[in-house]
Amino acid sequence: MRKSRIFACELKSYREVTPPLCAVCPRIERCRSFRAWYRSHKKEYVDFVVDIVRKFPDKYQMEVSFMAEKQQFVQIVDMATGAIERVTTLAEIESLSAEDKLALSRNKNLFVVTHRLEPIVKVELRRHPITEPMQFSSPETKEESSPIEEITPDPLKPSKARGRKK
Repeated sequence: MRKSRIFACELKSYREVTPPLCAVCPRIERCRSFRAWYRSHKKEYVDFVVDIVRKFPDKYQMEVSFMAEKQQFVQIVDMATGAIERVTTLAEIESLSAEDKLALSRNKNLFVVTHRLEPIVKVELRRHPITEPMQFSSPETKEESSPIEEITPDPLKPSKARGRKK
């Protein structure tokens, strides 16, 4: 029986991995829990980021960075078109039957790759340069004619000393 994976943020162990939290995280490219979560929730994450940027175009901007994953991968390239068909793991290729391996090798080149780069979209606040000096007005205090009353605290009761237990 396979255990279900619990995704928790590496920064704070109690925090759940969700699109609103990870989209603004500065460690998103290096986070192992986000990498595992992203494989199964890629569409949900990208939809969230694009939706936020569309709702607030003047406030947020998208930033694309690459998340590198180091592992043995096999890149399958079609010889006729020269396009990359897919990138799979070496273990997945080895688990195929002999007929599937033969069908896979026809008219295709297989390359062993050590890294896979995956584009990750982040949300970033737009930075606006300050062109003119900012002035903050101080709040005007109104002095009232009524005198300030002093509040005297109630007298404290002396605490009773406890005896030692024998």
